Amino acid sequence: MLNTKAAIVPVVRINNRKLNQEFLERDLGMKTILEEGAFAEFSGHAGVETKLVLVESPSMRTRAVNGTKKLNKIIIKVDKAEEIEALLAAGTQYSKLYQGKNGFGFETVSPEGDTFLLHAEASAEELKTILSPVPFKGQGDFSGLTAFTVESVWINTPQPSVSQDFYETILPNQTFLRFIGAEGEELLAPAEQVWDLDSLRFPVEKDFDWANLESQLEGPFFKDKKETFIQTVDPSGIELWFEK
Repeated sequence: MLNTKAAIVPVVRINNRKLNQEFLERDLGMKTILEEGAFAEFSGHAGVETKLVLVESPSMRTRAVNGTKKLNKIIIKVDKAEEIEALLAAGTQYSKLYQGKNGFGFETVSPEGDTFLLHAEASAEELKTILSPVPFKGQGDFSGLTAFTVESVWINTPQPSVSQDFYETILPNQTFLRFIGAEGEELLAPAEQVWDLDSLRFPVEKDFDWANLESQLEGPFFKDKKETFIQTVDPSGIELWFEK
């Protein structure tokens, strides 16, 4: 059984890394902590652990999704509520604006149509929609989010119960992934074919017993010779990487 407290890292496959990287830095206040080949990894400005990954995939190999994407929404919980307001004061564009007990929250959409929700509440369910215009208070020395966590990832799927049962086996009582019933011709497409949610990284301890996980995986999987990771695919075609 996996440790459900370990940070799960979503990887989003995109067409234009520069454009999306600028969006994450400017509009969401994230910091790029690693750039390597097609990959860019992000964290808070005081962090060193990867929270979110972009992987660029050119149009000669990948294409836009026809219809509804698998990725419904990524929910980001920010440690300092006032930093969300600072983002808004700095000009972050939003599609929805919220008010919570701790401060503002907002939804915004990336250049490639992926939705992000930022908040600083105990739960995003506590947010209430408010209307513009609203005066926002800025911070003179603000450079971005000090710290944040990816609280949950919402996934569109034509078979939510199948996906829920799959993850219940390896992550009992997990709340990180939420499955939304939806229709779309490419909601089950292989991850490497389209610009969408590509994969999820599951960090595990160095002494983690692979045999236990292997017994829980119903489908085929790949394990490297050094036994540092296992790669498999979930019912939606999203790749799962379990990494020591």
